[in-house]
Amino acid sequence: MAASLMGGSEPRLRWRWLLRALLVLLLAQWLLVLLATLAGPAMAGQAGAQRWPVLGLAIWQASMVLLRGLPLLLLAWPLLRLPSAILRWLTLSLLWLLWLLPQAGLEGYFQQAGTPLGADLLGYSAEEIRTTLAGAGVSAGQAAGWWLLLPCLLLPFGVAWALSARASGQVRAALPSRRHWLLLAGLCLLAWWLPLDAGLAQLPDQARREQASSKLAWFVADLWRWQQRERGPLASAQAHEPASVEQVTGQSQVLDAGHPLLHAERTPDVLGRYFAPTSHGGPPNVVVVIVEGLGRSFSGPDAALGSFTPFLDRLATQSLYFDSFLANQGRTFGVLPSLLGSLPFAEQGFLALPEPLPDHPGLYQVLGQQGYQRLFYNGTDTRFDNERGYLQAQGVEQIVDLGNFGPGYQTNPHSQWGYADEALASRVIADMAGFKPPFLLGVQTISMHTSYRFPGQAHWQQQLQGHVQALGLPPARQAAVQAQSDIYSTILYTDAQLQRLLQAASQQPWHADTIYLISGDHRLPEIPIGEHIERYHVPLLIHSPLLRQPARIGAVSSQMDVLPSLMALLSAHYGLQRPAQTPWLGRGLDMSTAFSSTGHFPLKQTKTSAEEYLDGRWWLRDGQLYALEKGMRLSAVDDAQALARVQARLHRYQQANAALLAQGQVLASRAPLQAYAQDQVDAPPLPQPASQALPGLGVEDVQLRRQGNRLQVSAAFINGDDHPSAWFVPLAVLLDAQGSERGEVSAAAVQLAPHQRRQLGLTLPLPAGADAAWSVSLRPSDPQTGRASGRGQYRIALPLPAGNPEPAP
Repeated sequence: MAASLMGGSEPRLRWRWLLRALLVLLLAQWLLVLLATLAGPAMAGQAGAQRWPVLGLAIWQASMVLLRGLPLLLLAWPLLRLPSAILRWLTLSLLWLLWLLPQAGLEGYFQQAGTPLGADLLGYSAEEIRTTLAGAGVSAGQAAGWWLLLPCLLLPFGVAWALSARASGQVRAALPSRRHWLLLAGLCLLAWWLPLDAGLAQLPDQARREQASSKLAWFVADLWRWQQRERGPLASAQAHEPASVEQVTGQSQVLDAGHPLLHAERTPDVLGRYFAPTSHGGPPNVVVVIVEGLGRSFSGPDAALGSFTPFLDRLATQSLYFDSFLANQGRTFGVLPSLLGSLPFAEQGFLALPEPLPDHPGLYQVLGQQGYQRLFYNGTDTRFDNERGYLQAQGVEQIVDLGNFGPGYQTNPHSQWGYADEALASRVIADMAGFKPPFLLGVQTISMHTSYRFPGQAHWQQQLQGHVQALGLPPARQAAVQAQSDIYSTILYTDAQLQRLLQAASQQPWHADTIYLISGDHRLPEIPIGEHIERYHVPLLIHSPLLRQPARIGAVSSQMDVLPSLMALLSAHYGLQRPAQTPWLGRGLDMSTAFSSTGHFPLKQTKTSAEEYLDGRWWLRDGQLYALEKGMRLSAVDDAQALARVQARLHRYQQANAALLAQGQVLASRAPLQAYAQDQVDAPPLPQPASQALPGLGVEDVQLRRQGNRLQVSAAFINGDDHPSAWFVPLAVLLDAQGSERGEVSAAAVQLAPHQRRQLGLTLPLPAGADAAWSVSLRPSDPQTGRASGRGQYRIALPLPAGNPEPAP
C-alpha cells in the first residue's frame, strides 16, 4: 500500500506525507532549541521564570527560520516519488539531518564560545580553526550536554520511519493540492514579512538576546553583512581621494598625501607629573602584561559582576587605574598592533596583511633602536594570528612560546593551547635574573580562554567558594557564579599567577626602575555580556615604584592611546627619543579623573566584522548612533547631524585604511628619532563636563539606597543644549528579573536652563522578593505622553538590602 501511495499517482497524498514530515522537522527543531537554550551560558544560574522569555523567543525564531527555509526544504517533494518506502525514509531523513546538523554545530559553538559564530570563521586558517577547537576542550559536563542533542538529530529518522510504515492508500488530504501550495506560499511570505527579532529588545541584556537568537540566521546574516562590506565602505573609500591626516588623527600637519596616516608626532606628556626619575638617571624598563579575556565587568573596584581579581584590585590602589579604558578589538587578533603599534585594522587585522608586514615605529622597534633588550613570553603558539610575524618584524630578540618553551615545564593536559599561566609565570621568573636593563618585556597569558581548565583547578574551585562569600553576592549572582565555576576559578588562578610574577619581579634589582602596564586583550565572552560595550571594556593599570602617587582615571581612552603617551613620557622625562613622524592612530591617554570622552578611534569585534567608531561621546555601530554615558553605557539616539559627522569620520578612517591596503605600507621610509620638544606638542585634551558633552536631556550619576521596603533614587538630570529644555517629568520604573514593570514613581515636572545640571530624588516602594536581579530604569519623560524625552539610565541593578549608595556600574 505504501509503495503504491508514494509512487507518483497520488500527489495529494504525497503532500499529506510531506506536511507531516515538515511537522516532524519543526518538532525536532524545537527540541534542539529547547535543549540548547536551557543549557546555554546566558541561562547559567537563572531561575525558571527568567528562562521562559528567552525560551519563547528562541522557539519563535526557530519557527520563523524554518518557514523562511521552506523553499529549500521542498526539495524533498521529488524524493516522495521514489518507489521504495525505505529509500524515501532514508533520503528524507538525511535531508532533514542536513538542515539540523549545521544548527546543532552553531549551537555547540555558542555553548563553548558564549558568542554566535559569524563571518569571523572566514578570518582564520584551517590550522587556526583546528587549534581553537582543540584548545576549547570538552569537559565531562559539556559532553553530557551534547548527548542531549542526539534526540533532536535522531527524531527525524524515527518519526519519518513511522510515517512511512503507517502510510495508507485510503488516506486523503483535507484540502485540494493547489490550496495546499497557496497556504505554503503564504506561510513563507508571512515568515519573511514578520520581524525575526521581534521581542529581543525586551530581554535585559545582550547575552540573553544572543541566546534567544537563531544561530543559523545570525550566521547567514553576518555572512551577508561581510559580503556587502567587501563591496561597500572599503571599496567606496578606495574610489575617493585619501583623507588628510587631520581628518583621521586630529593632527594638523599633512606630510604625505600617499600615506594619509603619517603625521608629525606631537603627543603631549601627560604621564610625566606622576613619575619620579630612575635611580640611575637613565631610562626605565618597561613590562607589558596582556591578560587573555580580562574584562572590567569582573575585575577592579565597583565591578558590575563583583571582582574576581583580588591581587589586581589591591594593585589598582597603588597604580594609575583607568576605569573607562577600551580594547580596540573584541578578539586577540588586534591587541599587539593596537597596544604596541597604535595601528589601523587594515581589512582583517593588521597581522593578516601579506608578509613582510608594513614597517612602522612600534614600541619594540623604537626602544630597540635605543639599546633596549626586547623579550616576549607566551605559553601558546605565537604563529596563531601571526603574532610571531609581528614580533619578528619589530626586532624582538627573544620570543619564548610553545615551540621553544624549554624543558622542565608541562603543557596543560586539559587544553591544546599550550602552557597554563602558572607554567608561563614560572618560565618568566626563571629568566628574570638574566634580563639586561634597559629592557622591554612582553608577557601574554592564555588560561582565561576556553577550555577554562588547568592542573590543580580543584584548589581554586575551593578558593572560589570563599571568595564568593566574601563578596556578599546576592543569591542569583552566586548561582550564576557556581554555574560557571570553571571560568571564575580560572580568573582567580590567573590573578594569582600575576601576583607571583610581580612579587618575583619585586625581588630583582631592576624592579625599582621599571614601569608595568597591565591590560586585557578583550573581555571574555563566555560570561554573559550585559551590553555590547562590555566586550571592549577592559582595565588598564600603570604601576611602578617610580610612581609618585596613584590615581583613578575616569576618562575614556583606548589601547591605541597607550603607545603615544608612553613614548611621550619616556622622551620628555627619561631622555629617550621618539619618532619625528608616526602613523599612530591614538592621540594619547586622557588623564581626567572625571568621566570624559574626547578622543576618536576605531574598534573591531572580529576580523571580519565592520568597524565601529567612537568620536567623543558618540559611538557608531552598524549604522546606529549611540551616546556613550558615564558608567560606560550606550544609549541609542536619533540625531541626524551627529550621525552624519561620525559616519564621515569613520569613512575618512576607512579611506586611510584603503590607502594602507593599496600601498602595502603606512610610511614611505623609517622616520628619524628626535628629542621631545615642549614647544612642538599639542595641548592635552580638555575634559568636557558631562552636561555639555551631548545635546538634549540626559541622566547621569544615578545612586540607589535601600531603606527597608523603599528605594531612594538620586540622579543628576542634565541639559546639554544652548537653550532651555522642554518641560519633563523625572520617572523611575521598577522592573523584576523578567523585565516586567512592578512599579513606578515620578516627580513634578521641571525645566532646565541651558547646560544646567540638577540633582533630583525619588522614592520607590519595593515589593517583597525584590533582590539584586531586579532593576530600576530612570529617564526624563514627556508630561503629556509619558514617553522618554531624553537619554535615560536603564536596568540598574538594585543594591543589597543593607548596602550603601553605589553609583550605577
